[in-house]
Formats: sequence, structure tokens, C-alpha cells
Amino acid sequence: MEEEALGSWPAVVVRPSTRPPWPAILFVNGATPEGRAHAVVRRLAASLARSGHVVFIPDLPGIAIGELSPRTLGAAVECATRGAAVAETRDGRIGLVGVSIGGTVALLVATAPELAGRVSVVAAIAPFTDLEKVMMLATTGSYPGGGCLEPYPVPPSLAVGLARSLVAGLSPTPDVRALGSALERLDPLSSDPLRPLRESPCRSLGPDAGPAQALLLNRDPSRFADLYAALPADVRRVVAMLSPLRSAARLTAPVEIATAPRDKYFPLAESLALQREAPHVRITVTSALAHATPRTRNLVAFARLESFFARSLSAAS
Repeated sequence: MEEEALGSWPAVVVRPSTRPPWPAILFVNGATPEGRAHAVVRRLAASLARSGHVVFIPDLPGIAIGELSPRTLGAAVECATRGAAVAETRDGRIGLVGVSIGGTVALLVATAPELAGRVSVVAAIAPFTDLEKVMMLATTGSYPGGGCLEPYPVPPSLAVGLARSLVAGLSPTPDVRALGSALERLDPLSSDPLRPLRESPCRSLGPDAGPAQALLLNRDPSRFADLYAALPADVRRVVAMLSPLRSAARLTAPVEIATAPRDKYFPLAESLALQREAPHVRITVTSALAHATPRTRNLVAFARLESFFARSLSAAS
């Protein structure tokens, strides 16, 4: 494993022991403070390298704290483009592998015009595809599906990542920076991480930060649509841009998604919605996943997960 720059971003590069050129993979981890240094991420990269792939693991801005922003996506596109162009990479193509929010990033990167025809496969574990619905899920514990609102409790940390993502899409005015500073002080491991902001909300916020704070502090699903509509139009455009469902028509590479029947963060309906819009999406539903972590309680379920990995590696090769 070597520490290298991938475009403008630091990355770990893991190379096979065989001679190049090699099929390439860009791996995007989920929200973890360790980023590319996470032990499980490095073990997975080493396994991929043993199978003959060169693996690039960049540290993308915001990912470590669960924040997804246009800057995150721009960095990921740059890293994928650079990885595909490395002389050691076979045929100038690259596979995209991501976990949780990293899976969402991988799906988004695959639709970038810069990478048209150069993505061999997208393999995503437990991604989300519609950021607007995830915003409702994170703030109200409800998910809109099947013509009604379904109670769907999620870990409190999702609300913090969502809050930081929303504010990252606002113009950096003084009141937006004040709201961002308040969000930085939140503890995502708390049982109610937004409580400090509810008890002491930022005052005198302007036309951008004010509606954002109101949406973040709301717990009533019946109010969500109005609060979302009150967000600045530019923010709603960013939310659409960061939703793979909205760019599904440009998703031409084969896509493999693996997720649990009832993932603790993102409902299965998120993946099914993408499958309805993109003809190349295959979904593996398996109880061998606890969100992004494999578990081996059921051998049949684990066999499904192994098949997902085998198909993804075959396509990447």
C-alpha cells in the first residue's frame, strides 16, 4: 500500500503483485473518521489487489463525517478520471465500488460526462438514491413509500450527516457559517444529536440558513413538504444533483447493489426506485448485511452476498 496523490486528493493505492496493466477500482468508503486508513477498508483493498486489481482509495471531502456536497462529488469524479488515466490501468477504464454514502457517490460518479464509456461496473452496498426522501427520513423518522408515510426509525447519526450536507450546499454567508459551526459541535453518537440546536437555535438567520434550520429541527412528517419547498431553489437543485435517481438515465454501466431486507439507514425502496429507472441495475437483497458490514448467520444469505462480489469483480475485470 502506498500513499499517493490522486489528482488534488490524498489516496491509498494498492497494487497487485503481477505486472501491469491491471483492471482498476476506485473505492469510496462510507462515513468513518478513519477514512482511507480504516482497517476494514484496507483489508478489502488488499483482497481486491490479490484478485489482480489496482485499487485507489481517496479521502474525499466530507465523507468521513457523513457529509455529501457538490465538492464531494467533484472530488470523486476527479479521482475516478485520474485513476482511469493512470498508465498502469487497463484500457483506461475503472470500476466504482462504494459503501453506504460511498455507494451513492459511486452511482453519481458513473453518470459524469467525463467518464462516459469508461466505467466498467458500479458496485454499491446499501446506498441511497433520493436525497430528498432521505432528508425526510433523517429528520422525521418517516419514509414516503407506497402512497403513505411509513415509520422507519434510523440511527440518530444520520440526521447529523444530513444536516451537514444540507448546509454545505448553501452559499457561505456569515449566518450560514454560524449554522455550520453549530452543526460541527454536534455529537453524532448522541441519542439525540440535534437536541442542542433545538434548545439553542441560531438566531437572526437569513433567507438561506433560516429555512434550512427550520427543516432540520422539524420532526413532523406532515410539515416536511412545505419546509422543503421553502429551501432556496439552488439548494433544491443541489439535492436533485446529489440523488442518483435523478440522473438514472445517464447510468449506462452495469450496476450491482447489495442491501439488507431492512437496512438500518436506507430503505430497500431506495434501491428499487433506481432499478425501475435504470435497466442495468441488479439488486441483491441479503440478510448477510448489517448495513455495510457482512455477517455470517445464514449461509444461504451469505452465498447471495458472495455472488454479488463475484459478479462485481468479474465485470470490473
